[in-house]
Amino acid sequence: MGGLRVLITNITLATRTGTETYVRDLAIKLLKQGHTPIVYCTHLGTSTQTDSIVEELRVATVPVVDNLNAVGAVPDIIHGHHHPGTMIAMLHFPEVPGIFFCHDWLAWHDCPPLLPRIQYYVGVDYTCRDRLILRHGISEDRVRVIHNWVDLDKFCPRSSLPKFPKRALVFSNQASEHTYLRAVQQACTRTGITLDVIGASVGNVCIHPEKVLGNYDLVFAKAKCALEAMAVGCAVILCDYRGAGSMVTAGELSQLRRFNFGIRALQEPVHPDVLVREITRYDCDDAAEVSRRIRETAGLNATVNEIVALYREAIANHQAKLIDSKVEAKAVSDYLYKWIPRYGEYERLQASCSHLQTESERQQAEYSQLEMEFQQLQLKVNQLQAENGQIKEQSAQLQAEYSQLEMEFQQLQLKV
Repeated sequence: MGGLRVLITNITLATRTGTETYVRDLAIKLLKQGHTPIVYCTHLGTSTQTDSIVEELRVATVPVVDNLNAVGAVPDIIHGHHHPGTMIAMLHFPEVPGIFFCHDWLAWHDCPPLLPRIQYYVGVDYTCRDRLILRHGISEDRVRVIHNWVDLDKFCPRSSLPKFPKRALVFSNQASEHTYLRAVQQACTRTGITLDVIGASVGNVCIHPEKVLGNYDLVFAKAKCALEAMAVGCAVILCDYRGAGSMVTAGELSQLRRFNFGIRALQEPVHPDVLVREITRYDCDDAAEVSRRIRETAGLNATVNEIVALYREAIANHQAKLIDSKVEAKAVSDYLYKWIPRYGEYERLQASCSHLQTESERQQAEYSQLEMEFQQLQLKVNQLQAENGQIKEQSAQLQAEYSQLEMEFQQLQLKV
């Protein structure tokens, strides 16, 4: 069979979130398999970002566009992430079938667009599957689950884990002192483990996590980050701003994988006591077994093959039935009726977020100032304590001298 021309949509390529790296890995693998991927996104980021996802795709010779008028050939299939871009692509190419992938239980942009030409809806886990079926009314026969993957050529196995963990890593873009990082720090301090953090919220974005994960024995992460850490051979405790989960063990692996090590597996508070409890479950041999199973079942090649097979099935389904233009037009009308009024809400929310960001920065500046003043006061307190100690020593010395003089005085009195 010949290669397919695949148009992949995503809401943004400006940072390094889960769907952005998903798009990158998928597009590059499709290209290597002889297909022609095209990536469409209206928010590409700045042109000066030489280390961006966009630049990685372009270096790999994958076309990246922010205007579909730049695409001069009709794709065979539209692989949609996030409904705004998916609907734009489906309307721009009115004869092309699509598949919509849902990556999140809560995100507004993962709400599926209900268009007849979308042949299948895919959840990356059973939580997203339930969202598609039970919250948006999509029939079960049109829903599939295709789990996330790991590029096993990049994420290579590390050496054997030590008997007790020495170095830990928080691997998340959401980790900061304002979310859940302090709880992890306290847990690691209590268990004598050195902790590092990589992620956008701490200003330490890691472009090549495959090069650093093997330096750590224990990783706090969720979803795809957790999957990558397991593939390398690290022990993993599920953790994120939404909650804490368990240490991933061989006994719980299948169930946790069903939920993509995500929100349904993060049902406990992120508290030092919870994390210390899970740290004590560390078992280097069990972590090695988890890694072996992940590498056996979660590879990129097999998953992309599964996706391509679904592309071909969707194309065949589309060719076998005629879509009523009136039904399609009504579906588009329903979509616009639902979402156009909400864009005003999102603009207000964006403005509110900008205000909150400004307020947060102001409070952070005040906090830094107060912290500096506190440190200065602490220095003064330490200085006064030191002076107080000296005064006490002098007082004790004077007391001793006084006692000596008093004793000598009493002896003189006796002589007199």
